[in-house]
Amino acid sequence: MDADFIALGVLVRQVCVGPALVVAEAELPEGASPPAHIHRDLDDSFYVLSGRMVVRCGDDTTLAEDGTWVPFPRQVPHTFRVLDGPARILLVHTDDSFLEFFRAVGRPVRAGDVATTGSGPTREELDRLSLEHGIENVGPSMEEEEARAWLSRLRVGAA
Repeated sequence: MDADFIALGVLVRQVCVGPALVVAEAELPEGASPPAHIHRDLDDSFYVLSGRMVVRCGDDTTLAEDGTWVPFPRQVPHTFRVLDGPARILLVHTDDSFLEFFRAVGRPVRAGDVATTGSGPTREELDRLSLEHGIENVGPSMEEEEARAWLSRLRVGAA
């Protein structure tokens, strides 16, 4: 298996794959936002190494920045939007289903590849590949306007 690959504009580097733990580093471009989705059997989570994103999990929306742990329990709809530059995260899972999904929609990294938005399969193809890997897309991506509006409300509430 290729340890470095690019999928949906995200650069992914496999760090550790064991029988009960999978860790991968991902570089996400500014504006990255997956469709709102659920994982049937995977508790999704990541640690923000650098960057800033607005994260929605179920009915909760939060700001995730450097040093934030972001848990997404299985069967709970979630998405996020990367803001103000790229983000680097460590994905931490108990199986490799998410990595297998990224491999299915992506390709091995080539010299000169950079994280960028706007690449990938059609929505229909993405939905099909997602379902094949235990992921159900249940809503749209988070638009920048929505993420910025949430940040504005947060600033007003803190004042």
